[in-house]
Amino acid sequence: MTGALAIQIAAAVAAGTVLNFMPCVLPVMPFKVQALLRETSGTARSRAAAAVALMAGSLTFFILLGAVTSAFGLMWGQQFQLPWFRLFLALVLFFAAVATFTGWSWRLPQAVYRVPMARHLGAYLTGALAGILSTPCSGPFLGSVLAFAATRAPFEILVIFSAIGFGLAFPYAVLMVWPAFLERLSFSSHIAARFKTALGFVLLAGSLFFAQGFLPFFLAKLAWVSLLAGVGIWVVFFFTGGVRKRLRPVLIVALAMLVVTGFRNFSWVDTGGGIAWQPYSDQRLAAASGRAVLVEFTADWCLNCKSLEQTTFRKKVLLETIDALGVVALQVDLTQMDDSRRELLTRFGGYAIPYIVLLDKKGRMARQYTGMVGAGTLVENLKAIGG
Repeated sequence: MTGALAIQIAAAVAAGTVLNFMPCVLPVMPFKVQALLRETSGTARSRAAAAVALMAGSLTFFILLGAVTSAFGLMWGQQFQLPWFRLFLALVLFFAAVATFTGWSWRLPQAVYRVPMARHLGAYLTGALAGILSTPCSGPFLGSVLAFAATRAPFEILVIFSAIGFGLAFPYAVLMVWPAFLERLSFSSHIAARFKTALGFVLLAGSLFFAQGFLPFFLAKLAWVSLLAGVGIWVVFFFTGGVRKRLRPVLIVALAMLVVTGFRNFSWVDTGGGIAWQPYSDQRLAAASGRAVLVEFTADWCLNCKSLEQTTFRKKVLLETIDALGVVALQVDLTQMDDSRRELLTRFGGYAIPYIVLLDKKGRMARQYTGMVGAGTLVENLKAIGG
């Protein structure tokens, strides 16, 4: 093993661990927590078996992803461009939410449970689902890891992807085999029921995120408002138990007034907002000669991209800087990948999204960012290259 490969494997493990804290993985958090709670009263052998199953699920997905990536040259997370794939995930998370709220459970045929390790099939599937949902996100080290992997032989690509899967599952595998910490996760039945409801809302939010692309804009917004209203009502009941029940009517009325106010001021059509992006073309880039250029690679299925649009790209200080310096903002939409878009991402040195490039007045790449980036960082560097 070369030194460079060893360094990238270590970075891949670190990147996989960091992915646990990315927004994309949030919908699978309830499955992981439930898998942990199931093992709190198990034997050391049972906990170890569950940890192995969770790790195996994560590794299975990443090994398959590495094999497909190596064979077909696909981009990290590109499977999310497939409508049927996003719809499948939306349905999985929706029915998981229903099961969480109602206590309903779906059992496989009994023959399945007679297979060795079948008792930990849930942990295995949890590890695989965590891998699937993590791919639209990229951790701080993932850009360099994927860039390195793209230049390697197929076997080395599989090793690097396996390292990412190992890092993603490792923290939860450790928690499963560490009895001292698992014992602290034991809740009273009352708290456990409330916690389970909160996890159900997380699953519903994940399902709605993947389903919103199939809905009209106003209907998707209505679904989000309804979900937030439901969470608000649940929070009211959560914090007004016992002697505080008399506060419920007052708080529910206040919540209803807030929702009505939101409906009156809410835009039910897509009015855009934030940076005034222009679709990328080589002609627009050539016409921007003598001006700084901001290029963003994004996609509808990328949760971190959506997060950037609602946070960083709406900051007043960034919008004012772009306007004052005459920065040209170009956007590349990778929702539907083709050879030309893939070549464009590669030409700009990107391997995962969200990916942002700052070009100076001579068209040279001055800064590159993979993943989340703050408005302050962009403002500082835009002033340095375009002021």
